[in-house]
Parts: sequence; C-alpha cells; structure tokens
Amino acid sequence: MKDIQVFTALDAKTVAAEKLDILLLSTEGAADMATYNDLEKLKAAFPGKKVAAMADKMFNQDNTLADTLIRKVRVAGIENPQNVGGTASRIEIAFGENMPTETLEASTTYYAKIGGKAVVEITTSEEVPVDCTGLAKLFAGTSFEEDGVKFTVAVDDNTVTYTSTTRTAVSGYAESISLYKDADCFEDMGLSGAVVSVSVGKADTTKAENLIAAIEDLRDHNDDWYFILTDVTDPVCVTALCKWAESTEPTEAALGAGVEDHRKFYFGQTNDKEYVNEYGRSVVTYADNLAEWVDAAWVGSVGPFWPESVTWKWKVPDNVSVADLRDSERDLLEENRVNFMTAEYKHEYMKNGICGDGNFIDNVLGADYITHQIRENLYKIFIANKKIAYTDDGFALVAAGVFAALNRAVELHIIATDPEDDTGVYTVVIPKRADATDEQARNRQMPDIKWSAQLEGAVHSVKVNGTLRVTLNG
Repeated sequence: MKDIQVFTALDAKTVAAEKLDILLLSTEGAADMATYNDLEKLKAAFPGKKVAAMADKMFNQDNTLADTLIRKVRVAGIENPQNVGGTASRIEIAFGENMPTETLEASTTYYAKIGGKAVVEITTSEEVPVDCTGLAKLFAGTSFEEDGVKFTVAVDDNTVTYTSTTRTAVSGYAESISLYKDADCFEDMGLSGAVVSVSVGKADTTKAENLIAAIEDLRDHNDDWYFILTDVTDPVCVTALCKWAESTEPTEAALGAGVEDHRKFYFGQTNDKEYVNEYGRSVVTYADNLAEWVDAAWVGSVGPFWPESVTWKWKVPDNVSVADLRDSERDLLEENRVNFMTAEYKHEYMKNGICGDGNFIDNVLGADYITHQIRENLYKIFIANKKIAYTDDGFALVAAGVFAALNRAVELHIIATDPEDDTGVYTVVIPKRADATDEQARNRQMPDIKWSAQLEGAVHSVKVNGTLRVTLNG
C-alpha cells in the first residue's frame, strides 16, 4: 500500500431543468411532432399558421414575474378535423339457380335466417316460386331489427338487399342464408347456391370526435408531453378537449390493471360568454378577440414558474385586452368556471385561475407534480439497487422516494409548512414486513404506503391523499 493516496472526483453531472412539457397542436395541416426552442424556426416551419401566432404570444411574455421565459415547446400538426358522414350497413343476397331441396308449398310461411343472425318471415302465395327470381320476390316488403339496428329491403330480379336505416356499423353477420320450416330454425329446407355479402357501415363522426381521435393517434406515436393547447376555439371542440383531458388521469383500478399514467392538462379559449366548463383537468379562458391567444399568453406568463406553486390569478399577460363584459356577464363566467382578463379599480389581471371543477390551477398542477416525482424517485431507487429486500429496511428504502418527493414539493411551495417549525405538513405511513399478507409476500408486493399532504395553495389549504403500491425484486 502506498503511503500517500490522493483521489479527486469531479461532480459535473448536469441536472435537467424542470420545465413544463407543452404541446401546441395545429389543425391546419399534418406535421410530425417536433421540439422547437427557436421561435423563428418554428415560424418558418408553420408560416402564417395560427400555431405560430400562439407560440409567438407564449414566448414573448417579457413582463412575467418569473425569472425565465418559455423557450421550448413541442409542435405537431393534424389535418383540420371535420364532420364526416358515415355509411349504412348492407346485406346483399343473390339467389342462384338452386331451389330448396325441400319443395315449397303454396300459402305457407317459411323462415329465412340471414347472416346466421336475423330471422325473416316469408310467405308463398297460391303460386309457388319455381326459380331464383320468384324466390327473391318473397322477400319484398320484409324488414328486421337486430342489436337496435333496423334493416329494410329492396328486391331486384334475383337479388335481395337489406340496408340499415341509419348509418351504423354492425357486427356478427356471417355471409350465409338458410331457409327453415319453423320459427326456431330447426327444420332446414336445404337452400343452397345463394351468394351473400355483408358490407359493414360506419357511424357519422363529428369534428370534435375526429379531433380527439387525431390526438389519440398522436399519443400512440409520442405520449411524452403534459400541457396541450390547440388552435381550435369553437365551444363544442373545446368541451370535447376538456372532457378528454379529464379522462387521461387513470383511476387506481386502471393503474392496478397496468395502464400507464400519462395524464394531460388542457388550456383553451372561447368567445362564448355563456360557456360552461365542468372538467377538472382543463382551463378555459374567455376572450373577445380570439386572435390574441389569451390562453397561450397566460401560459407564457405563469408557466415558467413550474414546478413551483404560484397563483394563476392576478397575473397580467402581455398584449391581452380586458374582456368587454357587463357585470352580469362576468358573474356568469365566474359561475361557469371560465377565466377572463378583467379590470377592477383600474387594475388589470386574469381572473380566477381555476379549472372546470372549481379547483385552483396550482392545486391540480401541484398534485400532478407530486405524483410524477414519487414515480420517478421509485424508478431511480429500483434501478440503482441490485436488490431491495422484502424487509422493514427494504420498505424504508422504498419509502425514501416518497419522502424525497414530498420534501421537494415543500421546497416548491406545493405542500404547506407548519408555521411553528417550518416543516412540511404531510404524513407518510410506512408498512412493516409483519403487515404483509402471505399472498403479498409470495408475489413480492409491498403493502401500500399511505401518504397525505396539505397543499399550500394561496390563502386556502387543500388536503390530498395518495397510495403507493410497488412490487419488490420483480
């Protein structure tokens, strides 16, 4: 061993800055998702497009109270969604030259099973059909209804065509037809030679439905983003986006079934003074002039603070006009949980900084951040350790990820602090090995860690609760 040993380690690892992951969605033409941190390059890629104006407004919030500006967004483009008419479903039966092997009798009722599913009554007259054309005529005037879809008939020579009365998709129809003596379809008449084809229709789809479908298609390719703003402003589509954003937060049952948590948050705007927002993972703003893109401006003004908890109310985005509203209209917007730029006693600011369920924006974003940070911490712990023992010490190591996330949330003013000792107001209940059931131990599943915290908010407090469920040594 050497008498003198010197070791120097340089801690120069970079730490990624925590910034909002924002997607600006253009509906003025398809464009692959790309990340832009240069406004001029973004404008060049989307010349004259609304999304470029939104980015310009978001990037140029020089009077923000934050120390930085938003300088990085993702942008993707889809074709302008429209209402699309569907098609009716059709079942076409072309009778061949073969007649039933059982002889048809005059003035008798028979039962045709179409597509292996629907049963239609046909009745012969005093003249029994002797060829395929006569057989086809027996179906004139018939109809049937299956699965709530009604079909009516048209007969042309030897061909019988049933068409749904609504533009609807159907399922379960085979390309077959059989003829029976009895309504229960046991006594087969031996019909053969008919050619049956089934054309499955599709329902009408609205612009809003096609918009959401396009977003879901984007998510199939890249789901690694959080905020979304679009150039769509009509109330029906805005509501569809609010409802969709609400649906992106998985339930505890869905998480248990293996669904990944890629929750989203939507910011939008409208010029409908009677608009109502009922969904909690969305913010809708009212503007007289939609071209001012008040939603993008507001995110540009307050978004740079993230993940630090700040009040979204009282902020003054650059180049946003005060909404021209009567007192009664302002009251209605507040009642309907829609935000707007107001002026009170000559002071202009955004009001009220709330989501569609009445919760404050910073509360929702704060709870999302805690959820994300706990998950990230746990992945790092499991990856960094060769084994986490199914013991009290192992459980404590896992719980350290929860404590670290909650402590970070305290630093960011997401979780409230006790005024007496300045510690975070939260509780974490770490299970013991003795708490685990035999089944949990066999499956290496740790008993749930229960935690709760009081969000700092502004001049209010809100309590949130969480459950952590993990599998050890899997």
